[in-house]
Amino acid sequence: MLKGALGILVGIGSSLPSSRALARKYIWLEVSVTVEPETVDAVAETLGRFSCDGVSIEPSETSSDTCSDIYEKEFINQTYKYIEVRTYLKVSPNLKDKIQQLERELWPLGMIARQSGLMAPKPEYKPIEDTNWSTIWRDQYKPLRIGHKLIVIPPWTNIEIESSDTAIIIDPGQAFGTGAHPSTQLCLQAIEQHLIPGDSVLDLGCGSGILAITALKLGAHLVTGLDTDHDSMNAARQNAIVNNVFDRFQLVQGSLGAIKKQRQYRIVVVNILSRTIMQLIENGLANTVAKNGILILSGILAEQSAEIELALDDVGMILISKIQMTESTHTTCQWVSLIYSKELTDKQVSKTFE
Repeated sequence: MLKGALGILVGIGSSLPSSRALARKYIWLEVSVTVEPETVDAVAETLGRFSCDGVSIEPSETSSDTCSDIYEKEFINQTYKYIEVRTYLKVSPNLKDKIQQLERELWPLGMIARQSGLMAPKPEYKPIEDTNWSTIWRDQYKPLRIGHKLIVIPPWTNIEIESSDTAIIIDPGQAFGTGAHPSTQLCLQAIEQHLIPGDSVLDLGCGSGILAITALKLGAHLVTGLDTDHDSMNAARQNAIVNNVFDRFQLVQGSLGAIKKQRQYRIVVVNILSRTIMQLIENGLANTVAKNGILILSGILAEQSAEIELALDDVGMILISKIQMTESTHTTCQWVSLIYSKELTDKQVSKTFE
């Protein structure tokens, strides 16, 4: 709701201060909607139709999720139960009409959400004086150093990168996978440790492409990125172009079955939910790993690790490393990364693609 200096509630049928009154003090009106991951895409698309300057998608800072709350959501690279979608509307004579139209378009999404047991999207409004709204949310993204020489930066950062560093440029507003979450950091560290220049790499559930791009920048010959989400594919493509590695990045939309049978990779990395990892194992995940290759798994909560370890032991994979990291921002979740080696003959891996 639009409160504070304006002291007026906004909604369909309610009153807004005149655009002229707003314009005397404010330049922009911030519109934010906190939703669950299932409705992020629809809400972001709706808000995007009202702002030519884009939409930001960020973890909600008000979330008080437990580990089980987070795990129960079907969302690749998810960190939080609630996501905040935000855009900025320039104060103009038709601002009131624009807001009312926005709320009318959000209303059916709310109906669908409630029928699905989800939270209905309710926009909140805040007047902003800053003439460049993009700096309001972009300023919070700082360079993130991971491992020995990896540094993840947003595309607008103007910092000097040391010659010994490997810069990974990721747009945090395009898709999930910014490097901030422990599961992503564990994967990045494992890639840095185990990748050999010239390796072939498969990134299952590539999201923003951060893991694939890192592998390419560390010297991988070719990386295949696999994801079922169209928006993630577009984001990964754009991020790869910005990082000048798109010529060695093969994007495939689909699930594990989209990978050609008998195609194997020296490194396979999977940063996804535990139950999805279990499904991948059942559908032949081990067969994508070349002999003497490495399988890197993350997105696993500590209490769910044993089931995955048992399943991979059954198909002949050898556990060579288990690393744990605590998420200390909003929860105390213990995230685990499992690193396996395939040192056996293909015949000893009994599972096949479905």
